[in-house]
Amino acid sequence: MTRSLAVANAEFQALIRTKFFIVGILLVPVMVVASIAFTNYAEKQGDTERHRIAVIDRTGLILAAIQQAAAAPEAKPTTPVDPEATPDELNTVTKPSNLEILPVEVDGRSLDDVKVELSNQVKAKALFGFVDIPPTVLGDEANDAVTMDYFTENVSNRDVPKWLNKVINQEITRRRFEAAHVDMSLTDRLSKTTRLATRALVERAQDGSVQGSREVHSWETFAVPFGLMYLLMLAVMMSAPHMMNAVIEEKMSRISEVLLASITPTQLLAGKLIGIASVSVLLALIYLGGGIYFAFATGEWALVQLTLVPWFILFLLCAVLIFGSVFLSIGAACSDLKDAQSMMQPSMFFLIIPILMAPIIIGAPNSTLSTIVSLVPTATPFLMLLRLAMTPPPAAWQVWLSVVLTTGTAVLFVWAAGRIFRVGLLMQGKAPNLPELLKWIRA
Repeated sequence: MTRSLAVANAEFQALIRTKFFIVGILLVPVMVVASIAFTNYAEKQGDTERHRIAVIDRTGLILAAIQQAAAAPEAKPTTPVDPEATPDELNTVTKPSNLEILPVEVDGRSLDDVKVELSNQVKAKALFGFVDIPPTVLGDEANDAVTMDYFTENVSNRDVPKWLNKVINQEITRRRFEAAHVDMSLTDRLSKTTRLATRALVERAQDGSVQGSREVHSWETFAVPFGLMYLLMLAVMMSAPHMMNAVIEEKMSRISEVLLASITPTQLLAGKLIGIASVSVLLALIYLGGGIYFAFATGEWALVQLTLVPWFILFLLCAVLIFGSVFLSIGAACSDLKDAQSMMQPSMFFLIIPILMAPIIIGAPNSTLSTIVSLVPTATPFLMLLRLAMTPPPAAWQVWLSVVLTTGTAVLFVWAAGRIFRVGLLMQGKAPNLPELLKWIRA
């Protein structure tokens, strides 16, 4: 055990003293902040194209409303995280930038000829698109079969047709109410919606008073669970693959042969796994501490759930042992990085599964599918932690079953890695295939 700890200490010191480790710690939060800032900037600056829209208004009554809406100053958008936002505000469609509405007179020409002419202007970039409003949209006979057609070459742009659809339908609704002699302002007042706020459950304190519950915003249900899962995956990926490369380098330079003269393969493997686990826990604690500080600094103290920290550490250790054993086994079995990269690809698939399943589990954390997937040992450390961070948490039997399955799988993977380590560390040449690896494990 002393020799294993000596190896662990050496690996730990080698990892934390590298520039990659120090830069990585600082770079991750910078990249997260930069990506959020860039996303917000791109949403505002991404579409700067001039939107010249031609309108064939065959009713003769809707064009003016479209031009007026296009000339009106753009209202400040309201985001769903605004606690004062109403449902009507949350459904606001943002007006496209650089919008210009151009009327089109048919003047007795064939409608098809007009559409062909306008289509040629779109191809020549003189227009962004054009819309055809049939005369039947205002009549009592208007139904689902009556449609307005929007023509454009840039069919991937959805902002322009959404805005046109909203403005035109608002004007159509107003005209229909006027035709029915109904006061539109009275209808707006009577049909005004009320915002539905999601809150935590109400509880009674020991003194008999009822504690007020706080409002839970939609982003909170995603940020904490996914953030913890992402942090766990980050801690694993910043240490385990690096150890695989280190083993390959030791094997290629014959350093491993020198090491095995004074330590057994099992002790060497144990030391490297302890080193990986130590680095991963250190990384996780640094980022957890930063996240907790940020939550308190911004007044979002309710996001801090200290009861999740022990579960996070437990699942982190299990994930490190499972995937660390896999990566170290690959490093011991291969003699060059090219073979190791090929063997590592199937292993990466098991790390991608939790990311793919996370949105599904966040939407239905207690569904049958979520329960089954979160009990798959290679995905359990990530997905069960995700479910524990949500409300309501999974049943206690599911949590403890996941612990048993994950720890048992970790022990099995460490044992198998020890068998592969014993044989592969001194072998050179072509990398073994899966049947050969299984023979090493059974040997």
